[in-house]
Amino acid sequence: MSREISATAEKIIQIASEIFAEQGYEGAKVDAIAKRAKVNKATLYYQIGDKAALYSAVLDRVLGQTISDVCHAVKESADPESKIKAFIHTLSVSSQAMNFTAPIFLREIASGGKTLPDSALQHMGKLLGALGDTIQQGIDNGQFRKVNPFFVHMMILGAILLYQTNEPIRRRNVEAHPEIYNPDYFLSGEESAEQVWDLVLAAIRS
Repeated sequence: MSREISATAEKIIQIASEIFAEQGYEGAKVDAIAKRAKVNKATLYYQIGDKAALYSAVLDRVLGQTISDVCHAVKESADPESKIKAFIHTLSVSSQAMNFTAPIFLREIASGGKTLPDSALQHMGKLLGALGDTIQQGIDNGQFRKVNPFFVHMMILGAILLYQTNEPIRRRNVEAHPEIYNPDYFLSGEESAEQVWDLVLAAIRS
């Protein structure tokens, strides 16, 4: 594939990511994606494929890069607590940098994952596996108490995704009621990761 075609495909995937985040899979229209990307539908279909293929490409891009970064950060950390911190920090910063990640996944959760492709499930399995192995290592060496890794995964993912997608509501609330403003309402990806890490470790330390 030429550099020009690659750049076109990247642009289409970026625009599609934004529209899927705004409108969900059912609401997103190929015509709208092509129009915003400033390409015709024939080019979009040639570069990526139909709407299902485009959605799969979006999720592969989001999950593939994020999970690669998370797994690398975990592998490079020395002990279970550091690995948990690396897991949370990398996941939080990555999903905030790609601000369409959280809305897409919360829509999928709300719909029971009915449009989630198999490739996305495989990526998610790797993420859960990295966390599960880390927790088991901590249990084996006495750092962590025996816990269900899936629920810890939900604690982390739920806190990060809900905090990020809830920001517009928090801002409206503060605009309407300035007296309730608190700096903790608007934390960066790094700052919110520290909060989640502290709460998770308090829950799982032996």
